Amino acid sequence: MKGTNILLFIIAIMLAMFLGLQIEEQYRDVRYLNNCKKDIQSKGIKTDDTTAYCAGLVRQDPYLFTYNRGYVGKYLQQNNMSSSPQKSPTEKESKKEPKK
Repeated sequence: MKGTNILLFIIAIMLAMFLGLQIEEQYRDVRYLNNCKKDIQSKGIKTDDTTAYCAGLVRQDPYLFTYNRGYVGKYLQQNNMSSSPQKSPTEKESKKEPKK
């Protein structure tokens, strides 16, 4: 009798965990989308519709979006910096400090 109660308790715990994980998975995308919208607004990225902008990011690279849990503002700023006009190699060399 005691063994049966322990087994039923373990089964109840497993079912509760499974149900909790299913609910968490269901709302994970909503949470990540909200993270993305807040991150875009806090980083000052200009857009008319943050929801559509984040949805476009999900379509472009869903793995990166999920991996960063929706916080993609730092990557968007890096892309903006890399798209700025690049300097010629002579300008880069002239700004280097001489080694001592």
